[in-house]
Amino acid sequence: MRYGSTLLTVKDMDRSVRFYCNVLGLRVVHDFGANVTLTGGISLQTEDSWMFMIGQEHLSYGGNDSELYFEETDFDAFIERLDGMDVRYVHRTIEHRWGQRVVRIYDPDKHIIEIGEDLRSVCRRFLGRGMNSHQIAERMDVPVEFVRSCLARDRLETERLILRPWGPADAHDLYDLASDPKVGPQAGWVPHTDSDHSARVIDETLSRPGSFAIVLRDTGKLIGSVSIAFTDTTVPIDDSDCEIGFWIGADHWNNGYATEACEAVLEYAFRDQGCAKVWCASLEANIACARVQEKLGFLFRKMEDVYNTSFGTRSMRISYLSMDRWKLLNGISRS
Repeated sequence: MRYGSTLLTVKDMDRSVRFYCNVLGLRVVHDFGANVTLTGGISLQTEDSWMFMIGQEHLSYGGNDSELYFEETDFDAFIERLDGMDVRYVHRTIEHRWGQRVVRIYDPDKHIIEIGEDLRSVCRRFLGRGMNSHQIAERMDVPVEFVRSCLARDRLETERLILRPWGPADAHDLYDLASDPKVGPQAGWVPHTDSDHSARVIDETLSRPGSFAIVLRDTGKLIGSVSIAFTDTTVPIDDSDCEIGFWIGADHWNNGYATEACEAVLEYAFRDQGCAKVWCASLEANIACARVQEKLGFLFRKMEDVYNTSFGTRSMRISYLSMDRWKLLNGISRS
């Protein structure tokens, strides 16, 4: 069974359509006269036709026992606009205990309309106050994974690169890059054996939030991968930290692509996710990765033996970059 829509009975169709279009920004999808369908799956039905359909002679309005709920990204601008309109308030703006601001108004037939601040905007408002993901989760009484998903971005862009989500269609191109024995073992994974292997890696690993395919802006060609992780990291990290990982296909080495991609992801980690520190673990022998970290301002912390199921125990270089140091290196105020 598939849910169809919500239907509201109205006394004056023209007046109600103007309200939903002018106040809430909806659009008319279908106008059948006695029934008008709006964007969002809301249907308005004239009073006479509704009473005929249900076999009743009387309807009551203003029961205050239900509402329609909307979310607004720019809540402040909406409230400013709403104050200039002729609407009846159930109540003006209040802030719930979890930090979300809402306002409730009546439509022309006293159906209650709630307009809430988009939860992504709530998370970003708290992030702007200097709170990290865990502090925001505690403030809003939600799982930290929910906060991170609200703060996540699907696409990052640089001068030469686009960082976008992975998809099933990338399997063949990923195999072309990841089957090269010069790439995977240096990054901690075995070379891919075929396109099916690559498809499984995309589905099981690369499709998670915070993982980006690196493609050339001019051609759309896939050249590598970059990601941040909060769990299942190479070394233990604090709750407010993350770990960055990256690799570039061998045919595209020595072009500065890894540094450029990581710069964008570091900004995402610090600005959008509120990380306190970003860690990076790389093989002691992976000199190219160490150079990228040095260019980005990472500080060496220690060498540590790390066990990997594919290669056994290997010596890893552990480095980190704090938010304060990142801001300092990029000329960003600490306020």
